[in-house]
Amino acid sequence: MQDGTGSQGPPAPALDYPVDYTFKIMGRAADDFAEYARRLVARIVGDAPPERVRVRASSGGKYHSVSVAVRLDSEDQRRAVYQVLWEDERVVYYL
Repeated sequence: MQDGTGSQGPPAPALDYPVDYTFKIMGRAADDFAEYARRLVARIVGDAPPERVRVRASSGGKYHSVSVAVRLDSEDQRRAVYQVLWEDERVVYYL
């Protein structure tokens, strides 16, 4: 998808790296989903400490929203995490 400037996709947010960043990852409720989501992020950033993971269940209990806070060193790293989330079949939605 191109925007009006001729570049691919949405413009990158104005972030100054390194930066603390939180990925929000939603998936079907399961006992292992929070750890699964943490490991998806850790696959790219290397360090995603379990103590920086928060889980909330949806009102109906069908889904879990997992927030994973990490330190990012670059925009490439941020985009790589989103690519992994997009490709994963257990991830329903992410922000």
